Amino acid sequence: MAKELNLKVLLSRDEVPVSGKEQLIYALLELNPGKAEGVGMPANLCLVLDRSGSMEGDKIDNLKQAVNTMVDQLGEEDYLSLIIFDDEVEVILGSQAVLDREAIKRQVELLIPRGGTQISLGLKQGMEEIKKNYSEERVNRMLLLTDGETWGDEEECLKQAQDAEKMGVSITALGIGEEWNENLLLKIAEQSGAGSYWIQEPGEILDCFQEEIKAVQSVVVTGVEATVRLSKGVKLQSIHRTQPMISKLELPQAEESFILPLGSLDQDRGQSLLIEALLPPRDAGKFRAGQVEVNYDVPGQGVKQEKLRADVVLSYSTNPATRVNAKVMNLAEKISAFKLQTRALKEAELGNVEGSTRKLRAAATRLLDLGELELAEATRKEAENLEKLGKMSSTGTKKLQYGTRKLTQKLNMEDL
Repeated sequence: MAKELNLKVLLSRDEVPVSGKEQLIYALLELNPGKAEGVGMPANLCLVLDRSGSMEGDKIDNLKQAVNTMVDQLGEEDYLSLIIFDDEVEVILGSQAVLDREAIKRQVELLIPRGGTQISLGLKQGMEEIKKNYSEERVNRMLLLTDGETWGDEEECLKQAQDAEKMGVSITALGIGEEWNENLLLKIAEQSGAGSYWIQEPGEILDCFQEEIKAVQSVVVTGVEATVRLSKGVKLQSIHRTQPMISKLELPQAEESFILPLGSLDQDRGQSLLIEALLPPRDAGKFRAGQVEVNYDVPGQGVKQEKLRADVVLSYSTNPATRVNAKVMNLAEKISAFKLQTRALKEAELGNVEGSTRKLRAAATRLLDLGELELAEATRKEAENLEKLGKMSSTGTKKLQYGTRKLTQKLNMEDL
């Protein structure tokens, strides 16, 4: 039988020079399910869909097509529920097994645009439907789609995402068009350990739904937790998820040992984390900088609370010229570009035009160095918009937010 999960730890340098100062090190943690047949899990899926007035026309038509196509791809062991919201919420399909597809599709036709937008109502009702058939033996996931700003309930939205994460439910957040709050949708998705996507044109809804159902149906490993233990003197600086897309993880309060809940892994993508830390000054010789322990379940194979461990070992050398790992450093450069745009957008929100413009130009230069010409040009244009107009465009902001998060998706790990 293939190994259920593979853990690999790569350092930016396996050997560092002896120095009287602290030194920066990057550790890449890669988690990839082993290739095995017949291990997929049934789904407990809830669609929470915006049917506000702005969804009228091509948006609602394409959305109905995408939902119906998804219904055709679900099996009889899967459960589906469908919530629609504007400034009110309605359950048009209570959580049920996908047995009568034509009856479900008739309910989909009830998607008629009207009213305003209040996302928290949809999330709260969606969780109620998920709970009806919740099981650790299923992939419990919510798919949220909206094209507008929610009104006065952002904190409640984030609370719902926190509750979902505690229960083991991930919320994939999709925004369509330009008039929605990307910061909120990104926080909802990242809080629950899922992804967020920007759908620029109605015709892209189907492709996005197809990508999501493929990911749901390929989940094989669940309940993943990584315990990281740092040796004395090693100082944690930052942690970023790099696969399936970039997101910053909150720094744990514990300094030497902490747990990172990572949710589920699908067969095709796995997950990767980049940990940035400072090494203490030491004499020449081997040094165990830390240890990683991963707990996980594989319901399809009856595997519960399996463990993997890996020591993080490097050497201090009197040789000043030490080799770097190109793969790890490439990821570190992409994370650096992500950090720059994140800080730039934050400073723009605070009204620091000069500081934001400077960081945007630095990010554009970094992106050029990485060969990301289109994204670099978009970043440069937003720096100009900010300098001349005092604000960034809605389209440009979304392009930066989502473009930098997807930088690692373009990296072919086998080429490095």
